[in-house]
Formats: sequence, structure tokens, C-alpha cells
Amino acid sequence: MANLDVRIASRYLIETTLSRIATRVRIPVPMRGTTVENIWGRIRMNYRHKALWLCTAAIAMSVPAVVQAQDEAAVAANEAGSDEIIVTAQKREQNLQKVPVSISVLSASALSDNRVNGLEQLSQVSPSIGFTNSANTRGQGLSIRGIGTLNFSDGVEPSVSTVIDGVVIGRSAASFFDFNDIQRIEVLRGPQGTLFGKNSSAGALNVVTEKPSLYDSSLEASASYGTFNDVRLKGTGSLVLDEGRAALRLSGFRSTADGIITNTFNGKKLNNADSWGVRGKFLFEPSDATSIYVIGDYGESNRDCCVSTVRSVLPTTTYYNGQTRAALLSAQHLGPLNREVTIDGEPFNRQKTGGASVEINTELGGQTITSITAYREFRVFDNNDADGVSLPVASVNNARQKQQQFTQELRLTSPSGEPIEYVVGLFYFWQDVVSQTQVKGNLVVNLPAGQYLGNQVDRDITTKNVAAFGQLTAHPTDKLSLIGGFRLTSDQSVAHFNRTILPGALAVMPSLGGPVYMSPTLKATDTDFSYKLGAQYQFSPDIMAYFTYTRGYKGPALNLLNNLTAATVNSGLAVLKPEIAQNWEGGLRTTLFDRMLTLNVTGFYETFTDFQAQTYSAALTSFQLTNAGKLITQGVEVEAILRPVDGLTLTGNLAFTDTEVRGLVLSCYPGQTAAQGCQTGNRQDVSGEALTNAPKWAYSINANYGADIGNNLRGSANLAYTYRSQVFFSYRDPKTIQPGYGLLNGRVSLETQDGRYRVSVFGKNLTNKHFASFIGTGLLDTSATGAGYTQLLTPDAFRTFGVEGAVRF
Repeated sequence: MANLDVRIASRYLIETTLSRIATRVRIPVPMRGTTVENIWGRIRMNYRHKALWLCTAAIAMSVPAVVQAQDEAAVAANEAGSDEIIVTAQKREQNLQKVPVSISVLSASALSDNRVNGLEQLSQVSPSIGFTNSANTRGQGLSIRGIGTLNFSDGVEPSVSTVIDGVVIGRSAASFFDFNDIQRIEVLRGPQGTLFGKNSSAGALNVVTEKPSLYDSSLEASASYGTFNDVRLKGTGSLVLDEGRAALRLSGFRSTADGIITNTFNGKKLNNADSWGVRGKFLFEPSDATSIYVIGDYGESNRDCCVSTVRSVLPTTTYYNGQTRAALLSAQHLGPLNREVTIDGEPFNRQKTGGASVEINTELGGQTITSITAYREFRVFDNNDADGVSLPVASVNNARQKQQQFTQELRLTSPSGEPIEYVVGLFYFWQDVVSQTQVKGNLVVNLPAGQYLGNQVDRDITTKNVAAFGQLTAHPTDKLSLIGGFRLTSDQSVAHFNRTILPGALAVMPSLGGPVYMSPTLKATDTDFSYKLGAQYQFSPDIMAYFTYTRGYKGPALNLLNNLTAATVNSGLAVLKPEIAQNWEGGLRTTLFDRMLTLNVTGFYETFTDFQAQTYSAALTSFQLTNAGKLITQGVEVEAILRPVDGLTLTGNLAFTDTEVRGLVLSCYPGQTAAQGCQTGNRQDVSGEALTNAPKWAYSINANYGADIGNNLRGSANLAYTYRSQVFFSYRDPKTIQPGYGLLNGRVSLETQDGRYRVSVFGKNLTNKHFASFIGTGLLDTSATGAGYTQLLTPDAFRTFGVEGAVRF
């Protein structure tokens, strides 16, 4: 009788939800009676109604199916099965299916099977993640649910936080590293400031590396070779120093690959790979109540990158000496497949990253006290030839940057399973960024030989962040949990900016630089209280639903771009307002059919007020910073794992993300007419448009099969397909559209049954689908009627093959 009541209620919930959907999208759906459509047709849905609609739809469409499945399947009583996924999204170890947060977990095997070697490739295995490429790592950016920061200013921090072994990374550029000895990556969607704090208004990537084993010593090594002379070497050793008490783990990697772009000016290969790194860990547990975990790492990347190739040119573009851009690039096969450049400048990106952390955990009266102390340093020296031709128009556009950060986190965590569970803590963050940029060239002036225009910009910014945070979960009944969290944050940033004429230059360089200017000391301070409220209900041991509201926060930003002016500073526009996020989210977590199927569904409605955005003006050939009025992202996320037979695992992930920007006014795109929205002053209001590089549909499907095949051997195969729908890289500009595309990856392995030896053959982008990771206008290649365009390509945009061998002892 109880199940019958649930089904009746569920059917009513579905009909009500379908009525909402029909009204929302204005699709006529036949209904019995007339009241449902009439009632909902009179409702004007504001943003709270939209949030409820999304979350209710996600849960309501799923509850009846899973309840019926529970009736028809014998559910295993043991919840701690071998397929259980453990996460630390709430600062304690928990089963993923019990956590009221939208999470996808990427295991080490999933990353390895798809040859994902860095954060910039995560979008190939996690549909809700986006990546936008740039001429250097300082300008690259990650996004979650379409929201992310793409910015060159030292005074703007990312909206997607990267946390490695409990340590927040302060700069986006320092987050781009080669994956090595990774245990898992937790993709936490939506604002995560309550527990992860700094730079997580859009979400967080919680990267967890492998710990030393206190009981088993081991040694692992692998080597692979692939297309473009892609060579990757990895090694890891874990040594037990005192069984059950002390252990050491060392890992390292070396990665090289030829560039995929040829410079016809000198024959050099560009956009190559050349990096190496080491990480050491020491784990000491002097007693059952105390552990000390010390980590140190260092890595370098020395690449001749990152150059854009030319898709098209404007026939009328002429340089200072009368040569045309079309003539200078006539030997190239321009278009989406162009893998040639003709430049006289030297593109490079030299990067060094390292740091150390100490994590201490100790139990006191049943509580766990955690202290994480960390220092990290990041250095980069990069340059790009911005003009894209073999003339010194703007052949030097470089930056030297040094970032240092110190963090201290102190937490008190209650035992799990109590009527009230809590995590409370204090957090301190200090960061200092010092940089010097130089621009040099003739630009549009025909100067005597040896003379040039140029600017040098020196700047520094010091940031301090202090916060108190906590989250409490009360269990008034065995099934119901109530959630409350908060973060009280104090932010302070102080910066200096000085733009001078480059030593030896004849005069300043307009646009990319500007007149001599030293700003007064720039300051930004703010105090904020962000919070989280929610409820979680455990229908059965294998069915959980939750609903949460979260207010996220990212502190004020400072405009430290090369072209900063006195007018911008004096008007107060050099200080950007804090970024405020609000997220309504509902989810359903299920494990069905005797643990054969795991199905998770999440609905969300998220808004960002005063989003800190960077835009580019082709007419002014300069970047600009502004607060966008409002961003909206709403949609549904689905994750499924199916284990139909022994050895076979099928996984699927779907993200439907509908984004919209409101109150953002920026420069018109080249050639845009009044009929296309270009207004007086060459400005356009892009309200109502989808966010750039934010696909509405993205999904991934993966099949993995393994079985013993005799002669002490085991075979396995993996096949994965990822799809992302069409995006714009620049608002409304049809020349910056990247059509939807899918990538097919495969891997076949043969190994001994004891796991000691393995050989694999792999292929990426097997159908050879070409795509650009960024499309933009060429420098100075613009006019009132249109422009020429450039693109950034990666090796993943081409079919590649390779072989890998591995040993383990």
C-alpha cells in the first residue's frame, strides 16, 4: 500500500512537472481537464520559480522510476562494496552517493584511458568543464557550467578554484601542470566557497594525489610513444620505512612532443611539449590518533608556444611599409586546418612551479583537528608574436611574472555518524604577484632601421584573505538531514602600476601599451558573509535526494592590464565589484539493481551578479575589464554507471547548460551593422546571448571491458566518445563559431594477471575531427567592414596513435 501511494504521488508529480515544462517552453501538450494548463499559464516565473522548476523536474522525473526499480530488484545490504567511490567534497571521507553536492569523479584509470594529461584536457572526460585557450598560460581559463574567468590581469582571480592535496592554488596559470601520480579529481559544480573558499564562486577542482602506503612497498614505471614524437615517461616508488608508522613516496615524469605548427619563416616547429616534474611525500603516523603528511613538488615546462594560425585575412590590411597581410601570408593554406605561421618573433612559455605543504591530523576527544600549512611559488617568462607576420609590427609581447603564496588552514571535524556532524575552521591566504611586461615593434609607423616603439609595465599586487567557515549537518531522523554552512571572508588587495617607455624605444606603443603613467596605490577591500542551506532525505539505503541554496562569493578585483589609464583609475573603474553567485540545486542519487546501476541526476539554476569579465576590442586592439550585470546558467546534469556483466563497465555523463548574459555592453564585432545590434559609439548590448565557449549540450560515453584470456594474461579495451555542441568565442560574431564536434578515443591493453606487466595501444580523436580551442580577430587585421581571424589548435584536434608499456612491482 505504501508503494502504491508513492506511485500515485509520483504520477501526480510528473504530470505537474510536465505541465510546468509545457508552459515554460510553450509547447501544447494534451492534458486531462483544463485547470493545470490554465493555472500554470498564469504564473509568471521569476528566478526562484525557475530554480524550483529545474530541480523539481530533475528529481520528479527520476523518483518514480527508481522507486519501481527498488521494488523489482534485490538490493544488497552491504553498502561498502568494492565499487564505492569515496570523496572529500565536505572535508571528510564519504561515499559519493551520500554527498549533497553536484560532483563528478575522475579516477586515475579514466584519465589514463583517455590520455588526459592536464587540466586543459578535462573537458574531454567531464562535460560540465570548459577550457578556453590563450597565447600563454596566464590567459588560459577553466569554466564550470559555462562560468569561468579568462583574464590577463594580475588583479583578477579565477572563478574556478583548483585545490591540490588541500592547498588552494592562487593563480590560474599555476594550475596547469602535467598529471602525475593522481588518485582522483573531484569536479565540484556550483559555488563551493563554504568549505573550499578562495576562487570557487563557479566551482572547484579537488585534485587528490596518491598517498604513501604504510604497509606495502611498490615500484611502478611506464613509457609511451605516439604521434608527433610524443614521449612520456613516468615513475613512482613507495617505500615502507616503518611498517604501519612511516612511509615515503617519490614520483616523477618527463614529457616531450614535437610542435604541431611550422614557422615557415625559419622552419621551426612550434606549440610543442617539454616538461618534467618530481613530487616527494612522507607519511608518519606516530599513533592511531595522529598523522603527519609532508609533500614537496617541483616542475618545469619549456615550450615554444603558443601561436595562433590564420584562418582568414582582410584583403585591405596593409602594413607600415606598404606590404599587405594577404601577400605576406600567401604561401600558407589559410583556413580551419592551417598549421603554418610566418612570424619573425620568438614565441615561448618558460614556467616553473613548486611548493611544500604539511598536513597534521590528530584526534582529541573524538574530534579531528586538521592543520594544513603550505607555501608555493610560480614563475613564468613568456612571449608571443602578436602580429602574426614576418614584420616587426608587434614581435615582442612578453611577461615575466613571479607569484608566491602562503596558506594556513585549521579545521575541527566531528566524528561521522553522530546526530550532529560539523566542520568548522579558520583560513589565511597571502599572495604576492610581481610582473613586468614589454611590448615592442613598429605597429603602424614606418621607422628608420633599428628604431621601434615600445612600453614596459611594472606592477605588483599583494592579496590577503582571512576567513572563518563552517558547515553543520543535523540528522533529526534516520532519513532526514538538514544542512547549514557559512563563510565570513575579509579580502584586501594592494597594487602598484607603472607604465614607461621601453628602454631604447623611440616612443610609446599605442593600444598594446600607452602613454607614460604611474597610478596611485590601488586598493580593494571587502568583507562578505556567504552561506549554504539545504535538506537531504534518504528514501532508502540506495536512494537519496537533496535540495540546497548556496550564496557564493569572489572578492573585488583590480584592473592591472597594460592599457590602464588615469581616467579609468580616477573614475573608480579600476576596482571591480565583488562577484556574487547564487545557486539553487536539487539532486537525486541512486544505486539500483543489486548495485548494477548508479544513476545520479542534478538540476540547477545559478546566477552571477557583477561577474568580473574581460572583453577585447578589435577596433582599439586592447583588452578591457568590466563587471557584467548578470549571468545565468541553468540546466541538468546526469551521471550513470552500469555494470551489466562481470568485467564490463559502461559510464555516461550528460550536461545540458543553458546560459545567458544580461547587462553587458561591449565593443561591436568587426563588420557588425546597426541591424545586427551595433549602436552609436561602436557598442553593443549582448543581453540575452549565451555565454562564450559554453556549449548547451555536452556528453561523454565510455565502455571498458576486461577479462582473463588464459596463459596468465588479461586483456582489456576502452572506447570513449565525447561531444560538445556549437559555441561562440566572441559574442554574436559568426566568424568565431566553433561547430559542434565529437571525439572518439580508444585503448586496448594486454597485461599479466598479477598486474606486473602491461602493454597498450591507444588512439585519440580516431575520426579526425578538427576543432579550435579559440578563435579571434587578427591583430590590426580589422576594418569597418570586417576582419581576418586566427585560431589556436592543440594536438587533440588531430588523429593520433601510440603505444605504452608499464611495469609494477
